[in-house]
Amino acid sequence: MQHESIDGIVVRVRDMGDHDRYLSVLTAEKGRISILAKGSRSLRGPQLAVSQLYTYANFEYYRRGDFYILKGGSSIQPFYALSMDIDRLNLAAYLCDVTCELTDEGEPAGDMLRLLLNSLYAVSRDLYPQDTVKAAFELRAAALSGYAPELTCCARCGRTAEEGEVYLDVMNGALLCEDCLHRGAPQRRIDPMYDDLREAEVLCPLSPSALAALCYRLFAPMERLFSFEIKDEQDRHAFSKAAQTYLLSHLGRGFDSLNFYLSMRQPPRPSKERTI
Repeated sequence: MQHESIDGIVVRVRDMGDHDRYLSVLTAEKGRISILAKGSRSLRGPQLAVSQLYTYANFEYYRRGDFYILKGGSSIQPFYALSMDIDRLNLAAYLCDVTCELTDEGEPAGDMLRLLLNSLYAVSRDLYPQDTVKAAFELRAAALSGYAPELTCCARCGRTAEEGEVYLDVMNGALLCEDCLHRGAPQRRIDPMYDDLREAEVLCPLSPSALAALCYRLFAPMERLFSFEIKDEQDRHAFSKAAQTYLLSHLGRGFDSLNFYLSMRQPPRPSKERTI
């Protein structure tokens, strides 16, 4: 019986019977893998520490047919602080749901794993405003999955963004300037509901600051991803709205965890601006 070990983070759990649970673990080398953790629901079980949601750990397992069976492991980063605040916990659930949607078994996911770990760390420590972390995660996750928008110039006239508002053409992943916006097809919708995204062109208005934030999040080093500060509240809202709309539009679906997070969200508190 061959024993193996791998580092990963638990992004989903499914209880089995009274004592066991299946762990969905995101790893760099193998993407998502499913591991059966026997006895992990017992408070005295030796596998309890590495069988909790959002725990980053080294997992030791063996194979039995097509199944991975957890043998043991050691916690690397349990992210305990997520459970101390309902907003942190709900946002973490959404980030993991998106991660599961964008990763597969057997497909390496090193960049996605690093993005998720950095995001959960920032959320758990309140390093940056939650809407900033969420939007940066959404845009970078879309880019890692092959949906990166082209934000250097207007897709129709080639003019670079100047002072004033431009628009993100969500479904085409491109920018439109004010002039080209009014020359195009008449069927358009600004900031639509997600259930009718395919019926019209989806456009998100962007101020220069919001556009700069989007561009920064596409290309910044991972360790500096959240450090671009947007001081104006309206600009920050436009950036957050555009990132969320862009990701959900290209996935063609919403998430119950996102709806729950938004419905339960408490008034924002001052964050600890700090580099991860």
